[in-house]
Amino acid sequence: MTRPEEPNPRSLSNWRLQIGRLEGAYADSTLRAYRADFTAFDEWCHTAGYEALPASPETVAAFIAHDAVKSSPATLRRRLSGIRKVHRLLRLGNPVDDEDVAIAMRRALRTKPRRQKQALGLTRVLRDQLIAACPETLQGKRDRAVFAVGYDTLCRRAELVSLRREDLSPLENGAMSILVRRAKNDPFGDGRYGFLTPPTARLLLDWLDAAGIKQGFLFRRITRHWIGPGALHPYSVNRILKEAAKKAGLAPEVVADLSGHSMRVGAAQDLMADGLGILPIMQAGGWKSMNVLGRYVEHVEIGLHARVRRF
Repeated sequence: MTRPEEPNPRSLSNWRLQIGRLEGAYADSTLRAYRADFTAFDEWCHTAGYEALPASPETVAAFIAHDAVKSSPATLRRRLSGIRKVHRLLRLGNPVDDEDVAIAMRRALRTKPRRQKQALGLTRVLRDQLIAACPETLQGKRDRAVFAVGYDTLCRRAELVSLRREDLSPLENGAMSILVRRAKNDPFGDGRYGFLTPPTARLLLDWLDAAGIKQGFLFRRITRHWIGPGALHPYSVNRILKEAAKKAGLAPEVVADLSGHSMRVGAAQDLMADGLGILPIMQAGGWKSMNVLGRYVEHVEIGLHARVRRF
């Protein structure tokens, strides 16, 4: 029986190349997270005098204790995922699934609130304020369409910027449907269909006609009236929302709480307030977990219950 070869120490420094092996098998955002999280671990190990590769459970536990001072529970879990993945790619022992690491994580989590801050919901009232604040320019037409389509389809920002013109289909009375090809919880591209109301369809077609987009990505970067061929970056959705909110004269705290997730949150809240059940809302937004959706609409449910008690 042949003994397994020892890891080549020179190859351990090339962990970024190993992450490159995952191209096409994972979302770009996942690969960025692996790189960023293992970089944070690698740099800390270098500063603190520990070996990052291969890392011992004691090293990982010490890193978690250090990183817990500034990182959220979600970030800490993501850090462990990145450390685990790099070790697996290099066929090294997994230092993460160890009792010392579990204890360090439990200790870190007990010092932090479990509940994550929810993005402000861009309900239809706020959506309409942002749409009204957009100027009659090429960029204004695009931004109006972004707000309307993002709200109607309940898309996450990465899903929104990945929508394509060839996936649009006309429906009766001026409405449209669009295929959302891939989602965060749909890695293999089963897809789902989003519905665009007639007003949203008009705003979208107004932008597409003005931009001359016949095929490809719906939403693109604009530079001095030049429209790029590639999709708008997901991070740009946040910026577009905040810029429009400032133009609309919204309060600074409202602007600060808006994010690329706000359209998804606000649409779910409006659907719940309109009396739609949990399962139809889950289908509309592509949710797989009732608990996640429950977090989005919990304030709406509290308001509805309070109104019922008044009567």
